[in-house]
Amino acid sequence: MLISMFVLLFGLMGVASIFPVGNHYAGRGDQYERGAALADAAFAQLKARGLLRPDKWLYGDMAPQGAPALGASDHRLIQNPLPVAWTAPRTFREGFFNLGGNDGPGYAFVIDPLGVAYARQSGAAYSDIFPYALFDNTNANGSAGGNPSIASNVQNPWNRAYGGPLDDERWPIRRVTMPTASLVSPAMTARAAEGMCTLHDDLAVELPRESDRPGVQRWQSIDLNATPTPNNPADDTPLSRQFTGNYSWLATVVPTSDLGRAAMQPGHPMYGTELYEVSAVVFYKRVASPSADSERAIAAMLNSGGELVIYAPNNGVEAVDAASRDIRAGQWIALAGVHPVSGRFLLKWYRLLSFDDQTELDYPPPAGTGKWAVRRAMLEGPDWPADPTKPLASRYPVTNLRAILLPGAIGVSTHYLPLER
Repeated sequence: MLISMFVLLFGLMGVASIFPVGNHYAGRGDQYERGAALADAAFAQLKARGLLRPDKWLYGDMAPQGAPALGASDHRLIQNPLPVAWTAPRTFREGFFNLGGNDGPGYAFVIDPLGVAYARQSGAAYSDIFPYALFDNTNANGSAGGNPSIASNVQNPWNRAYGGPLDDERWPIRRVTMPTASLVSPAMTARAAEGMCTLHDDLAVELPRESDRPGVQRWQSIDLNATPTPNNPADDTPLSRQFTGNYSWLATVVPTSDLGRAAMQPGHPMYGTELYEVSAVVFYKRVASPSADSERAIAAMLNSGGELVIYAPNNGVEAVDAASRDIRAGQWIALAGVHPVSGRFLLKWYRLLSFDDQTELDYPPPAGTGKWAVRRAMLEGPDWPADPTKPLASRYPVTNLRAILLPGAIGVSTHYLPLER
């Protein structure tokens, strides 16, 4: 009898343990389903709202370094015609990149109205840079005290000054937003960005204290009366059901050919004929304001078979730990680098199949003191080009990469699309 009760007890405990596990996987499935739906909605927004028109893009920080402060036209990636009073002595040209000194317009672009809007609210500097923070052994927490240019990931590691193929000195991935009709506040507001870049299907439901009573669905409303009564919702006009806004998106646009970057200018004869790698990145509970908590870059190298190694030299364990916080298997990351032959800038998205939960000291460094602090991951995604001029046995690892780690990135959908007119 006692043996039977013992077996029954452990059997019931085993059955009971299934429920939390089942709830966990059901929640994961719901996330991926909503993420896939939002990715489709993001591409619909990109086309319907003309977001694939570079002449409409505004730099995220609203003031490209080196550009004169005249008005909304100076914040644009592509120069627009200026009023007659502004034409002299400046020689801006319609349909060409807005070059700010040695900064250049960038090599890949992130359409992120939500991030720009929150950055403007918080006063974050360098918000035209994506990702925002760089982690290395001298910069363990994504900020460098009195050196904000390092903290905000401004420097271009593939610049010719460092032996790379890129001309521009500023970090090559630029964050852009869309304009409004106002010259006083030319960028899209946070409320408008939330309406465009968040999923409205995750409805907000209030559960009463009495468990036997149904949940309550609230509505977004507006008071259109001549004398508004904010404390009396009875006379308000309902607009839409309230949603939690846990799911949001941004999009990346990357040229797929050497000609593609120049052909982004409306004045270029090949404009509209080149294809671009457009990716919609879906987040769950994203921290929208650019910061070291939400957007991180760290040095990486790629081994054969899809093994990624992120690292910080000189025993930089703290930097690797901080950059890896809240990053786990199943999420998506990006790799940035240059093509080993053509020198074209590359930005590709990968799904994490596995990710180390501890940092190790490994790899004797080529210079400096101490070992590299590393974490390894297995990736699923497109092939990264190796150097075909090298012998097959020495093509890997691919070095001088940057891993872009974004907590909460749960899905990516990529299409090859032309720019719109």
